[in-house]
Amino acid sequence: MTVGILMVLVFALLFAAAAAFLLLRVQAKTRKEEMTLRLRVLGEDADAHLLSRAKPIANPVLRFVTDLLTRSGTEIEPERVGRGLLIAAAIAPLLLIVLGALAGMLAIGLAIAAVFGVLSRNAARRRAKIVEQLPVFLESVMRVLAAGNTLEESLGAAARDSPEPIRPLFVSIGRQVRLGAPVEAVLAEAGEVHRLRDLKVMALAAAINRKYGGSLRGVIKSLISTIRSRDSAARELRALTAETRFSALVLAIIPVTLSLYIFTKNKGYYEGMWADPSGRIFLIASVLLQIGGVAVLWKMMNSTGDPDA
Repeated sequence: MTVGILMVLVFALLFAAAAAFLLLRVQAKTRKEEMTLRLRVLGEDADAHLLSRAKPIANPVLRFVTDLLTRSGTEIEPERVGRGLLIAAAIAPLLLIVLGALAGMLAIGLAIAAVFGVLSRNAARRRAKIVEQLPVFLESVMRVLAAGNTLEESLGAAARDSPEPIRPLFVSIGRQVRLGAPVEAVLAEAGEVHRLRDLKVMALAAAINRKYGGSLRGVIKSLISTIRSRDSAARELRALTAETRFSALVLAIIPVTLSLYIFTKNKGYYEGMWADPSGRIFLIASVLLQIGGVAVLWKMMNSTGDPDA
């Protein structure tokens, strides 16, 4: 592929990114105007992130990245995430031109892996902290429910006195409920985004309570006991499988580290393989096998913990 063809592709991607940017901007403006009217009726200030998440995101890639950022504690509007993805897509061909095909693809792959790893790690830590704080939060909800308040009022009152990171999660849930969304739907959506099965159980209990009546205190009390028992069992299991998980981590890191070392010391080794048709096939196959092996090891490591994580 010549430099001229690559430049044509770069300009084509830039024009496509500009068109997609304008489309996202128009959609965001329309959605913000619609939700601002609803917020003014309620007498509240417009929350940018809440406005942007008022409607489901149709693009699966944008939805995945936005949900991952939300789980990691970074509240960014989907429109800004979309613009960032478009900029990254426009920069990728430039890296291929400047660094070459092999080094460019390696740099892009490492950048994606590093960003995904950091966000996933932050999301896992934040989720674990939310699960740790959830029993105390639910106990506060039970006390407010015992005073005769509704579930929506109880969640809001308990959230105001809760620490990070559970407070912003339930404050956001309370705002969406005040916008007119059913509390069970908001809880189910939050459970799906943050991968918290306990919120899904609360959503199911709220839906049954709304339709058939009954007391929520018994369900919440059982949920508190279940969370604490599950947390105790998970801690014991992690202690028993610590050596196995460390071995899996070493097996995943060693091939990548060794390949990077060879590439930095003898760049022509991989360039020669890439120039040869059979060597190119072997390189692509090795990368795919490495990715598959890391995915299998990751799945095996997570199988000892919460399947929703």
